[in-house]
Amino acid sequence: MAAATLIAACGGSGSHPSTTVGGSPQISVNGVRMTVAQANAAMIRFATCMRRHGVNGLPSPISSPAAFKHSFTTTTPAYTSAMGTCQRLLPGQQSNRQSAAQTQKQIHAMLAFARCVRGHGFPRFPDPTSTGELNHQMLAQAGIDLHQPAVVQAADACASVTHGVITRAIVTRFIAGE
Repeated sequence: MAAATLIAACGGSGSHPSTTVGGSPQISVNGVRMTVAQANAAMIRFATCMRRHGVNGLPSPISSPAAFKHSFTTTTPAYTSAMGTCQRLLPGQQSNRQSAAQTQKQIHAMLAFARCVRGHGFPRFPDPTSTGELNHQMLAQAGIDLHQPAVVQAADACASVTHGVITRAIVTRFIAGE
């Protein structure tokens, strides 16, 4: 994803600076030329934004670039929501934002998931927010215990109604708090 691309360009996967300007090595990140210091600063701003928007436990992009890069294999609702807000902080990402159609697809999928879970015996299961977010706090406020086997079974059964937006793996990671 976008963050993984930036981490790779900053040295996480062996990219090397290609030119220098005024003695500072330059790298290309998502088509934008910058110094390694500028790329690191962008990653710190991005990671700070993600944490502020509910992505807890995000490793440092500077001291743990490999762990940071690996953390972007998740697609939990909290992550997706935070990415929608924070991705603009990454170089070259302004034009790669999620389209309105993609956002609507995600929201419709999340609504279908919530309806399905309600139909599986959990009538208080909440709808996602207007941005498609569904988080642990919302479920706790609705009295939904994620560790109750029947909830897990309902969520697994309902993943298919989202047409890939939510998978069983995503359900498992969400329940685990990831």
